[in-house]
Amino acid sequence: MSVLITNASNVKGLVVTQSLGKKGVEITTTDCEYLSAAFFSRYSKHHFLCASPERTQLEFVNSIQNHIKRNKIDVLMPINSTETNLISKYKEKFTPFTKVPFEDFPKMMQLHNKNEVMKLASELDIRIPGTYEINNATDIEKFSKEMEYPVVIKLRNATSSVGISYVYSASEFVSKYKQTIQKFNLKSSEYPIVQEYIPGSGYGVSMLYNQGDIRASFTHKRLREYPITGGPSTLRVSVRNQEMENAARKILDHVNWHGVAMVEFKLDERTNKPVLIEVNPRFWGSVYQAIAAGVNFPYLLYEMALYGDVEPVFNYKVGVKTRFLLNDFRALISHLNNSGHRFTTFKEFFKFYEKDLYYDAFSINDALPAMMFAYKGLKDVLNSRHK
Repeated sequence: MSVLITNASNVKGLVVTQSLGKKGVEITTTDCEYLSAAFFSRYSKHHFLCASPERTQLEFVNSIQNHIKRNKIDVLMPINSTETNLISKYKEKFTPFTKVPFEDFPKMMQLHNKNEVMKLASELDIRIPGTYEINNATDIEKFSKEMEYPVVIKLRNATSSVGISYVYSASEFVSKYKQTIQKFNLKSSEYPIVQEYIPGSGYGVSMLYNQGDIRASFTHKRLREYPITGGPSTLRVSVRNQEMENAARKILDHVNWHGVAMVEFKLDERTNKPVLIEVNPRFWGSVYQAIAAGVNFPYLLYEMALYGDVEPVFNYKVGVKTRFLLNDFRALISHLNNSGHRFTTFKEFFKFYEKDLYYDAFSINDALPAMMFAYKGLKDVLNSRHK
């Protein structure tokens, strides 16, 4: 059986490639970048360049469709947000030729939009940060005087840390909010939401659903992330948190979800209660964390697509850590600058070997992709120093 995996340049794409390839699935990878890491994986039997999903959306869709029509592909598995949304939007172009185990576009957008998720969670009595919706430029000054600081400015439809700003005063808010509107060329209906800052540790509850029925669940805690202000995690650990899992399930049950999703929370250090942050209706950056602990979401999704269902998986090993070393090195300087205990931070960072610690994207039997990530990381550092 065969799978087409997009976003081969990203660590998620490589992790999914390795996960399925180790199970004997024939993998084809694609990306718009020639030196994409997963192209060099021993588990990628075929690869090809596609159009950019960011710059030429319809060309991307057509290039994927044309490859599937010419080749036998059993399952199409988009990885990042842009590609997942596009393939969901044009699903009818693919389903005559392959299986697409992801939700239809309206539901995808419902959970992708942060403002809509907050409204839904509020209706379901799930804790959310204090949230402000601004739809008129004339209201920016008024809201700046009503809010308690710090607050977080967030784009309604964005992933990772794109467009996020942390604000500590009214004057700073007005300036940064207007800058965000201008930078992303937003219409009034697209203005960013503003949320109360929740102090505490971040968590993710990952789930697999089959037409509204839960089939797998996994929870992890973020230990480090890059950027430090709220980017993808670079070090995490598998945990349990029943209250978060119940809240995540409440949302996904309500929308009758299908496919994978990860629901993010903060454990508010002031109350020790979980607060919903957002929903990622796609594969998430720390997908290897679940695989290492015993919940192989990519393979479960693949089997569900092929055979219609899978045996539920709710048990996994607690205390397993995973680390994306390249971004963890990038995070080190930020963590040192923001830590009151630099020696402890430095000492903890250089614990490269410990029980139940595994590394994203690195495998002795599949080392070339990790070398590609290192090469690109070094290139980025040199380019930034040159600029």
